[in-house]
Amino acid sequence: MHVSAPDADPHEADAQVPNRRDSVPAARAFLVRLLDGWGVPEDVIGDAALLTGELMANAVKNGSGVVTLKIESNGGRLHVGVHDDEETVPEADRTGTSHLDGSGLWIVESIARDWGTDESDVDTGKTVWFELKTLRGPTAQDDAETSH
Repeated sequence: MHVSAPDADPHEADAQVPNRRDSVPAARAFLVRLLDGWGVPEDVIGDAALLTGELMANAVKNGSGVVTLKIESNGGRLHVGVHDDEETVPEADRTGTSHLDGSGLWIVESIARDWGTDESDVDTGKTVWFELKTLRGPTAQDDAETSH
């Protein structure tokens, strides 16, 4: 099987979905098809689908309003954000409890290269996002960060 390198051109897409449970698998399916079309490696697609599902589930369970999924790929990085109208900023559960409720952000924190929450001065609500590397080896930004 031949695996092609991810498309080097920058890509960007978004989707708005209603705030209901069946939006979670719909958003994941949209992301998977999109990233496959962009030539993103399968293992990165799998991680992105898992993390997107976690962020979408949080937005649907705890958020309000229309949920927006924004996906960007550029320079060896995949950036995925999920925006909802709820102002409350989520926190990762680091308690080590064995129940699964509340562990979604811990999963995001464990797998993503980086993650965070952005609040907008323009829009209501917040965007919870994560980043993954799409290229093997260090990216140019990784090289710049380690050379300081």
